[in-house]
Amino acid sequence: MESEPTRRFLIVAGEASGDRHAARVVERLRRMGPVEVRGIAGPALRAAGVEAIGSSEDLAVVGFTGVVARLPRILGLLRRIERMTTTFRPEVAILVDSPGFNFRIGPELHRRGVRVLYYIAPQVWAWHAERAAAMARWVDRLAVVFPFEEELFRRAGVTTEFVGHPLLEETAPGEDEDLRHRLGVAESTRLIGLLPGSRPGELRAHLSNMVEAAHRLAADRADVLGVVALAPGLESQVPEGLRRGNGPVRALTGITRALQRQATCCAVASGTATLETALAGTPLVVVYRTSWINYAIARRVVRLQRIGLPNIVAGADVAPELIQSDFTADRLASELGRWLDDDRAHADARRRLEQVRGRLGQPGAADRVARIAWSLARAPQAATVSGAVGAA
Repeated sequence: MESEPTRRFLIVAGEASGDRHAARVVERLRRMGPVEVRGIAGPALRAAGVEAIGSSEDLAVVGFTGVVARLPRILGLLRRIERMTTTFRPEVAILVDSPGFNFRIGPELHRRGVRVLYYIAPQVWAWHAERAAAMARWVDRLAVVFPFEEELFRRAGVTTEFVGHPLLEETAPGEDEDLRHRLGVAESTRLIGLLPGSRPGELRAHLSNMVEAAHRLAADRADVLGVVALAPGLESQVPEGLRRGNGPVRALTGITRALQRQATCCAVASGTATLETALAGTPLVVVYRTSWINYAIARRVVRLQRIGLPNIVAGADVAPELIQSDFTADRLASELGRWLDDDRAHADARRRLEQVRGRLGQPGAADRVARIAWSLARAPQAATVSGAVGAA
């Protein structure tokens, strides 16, 4: 009996969240049959058995100016992927988020005969809506994680499926990761979660105002502790006093999910973490600050009134936003203080956040994406490295 052929996949994921979501897709693919997967990978993809030809961390850049600083590395990754199409000969490329990079490599992969599955669509509804139409020329299938995206991309000619949001698979209640034990505080202590972002630039832009706001809130409330959730690798970039665990504000790594669940309220840098916090049902303030040049460029291209993902998904203001000059310690302390001092305001904020979960579909995004990828994969003898391909 002839053995089942091995399917070959290229995967490109940037940043920690994309790496995690992509790893679950690879795990599901391995259950479906023999596969070989290579690509741009982070820790989660490597643990899932992906042979890394480059690091996801090289794609984790902030703003328009951040791309320039890493341009040599990015160009090197592009050349490596192009060479791989003639050696490894992937049947399907699974491109996860990271539009700055994937919009460069995707059309070239399509030209070389690799079928392209894009997972977690670029937010063209925020900027450059015309890019949706451009994707129709090189994306074979698009798996979107927000329900309103499906019709938008289909109207632009892209074969699109809403697969649900992968965060629904990550936010189920579980062990509390011994958060309070690590902090050395009682169950009655109210925690203020401070999530400044996972990149060094975000930490520099957000941490000081977050810490100052927490100090002000704790000064008038003896049962309040501010807790900074640090991304791995950023420990050396925060003051030693925060890491020693003394005082009304402390910093720890490996606590983000537990803090999002257990905090009374949070201040969260704009990005995926805001959606995670909303799904945990914890009232949050969305904050963001960047350089004046990045902000000026963004103001010209971003077409949304709201930037926080919970507000965009809900289509309503379910979380206050403090952006750029509005993000001050005074303003942040005022917003968070309402939820510390007024139980009704806190309960109302939690109710409004329920809208977010209700609009993100059902768990199982990784299974759905894996099935799409498997259906696109061709038997080895049918694979080519040039010419156009049709939709599955």
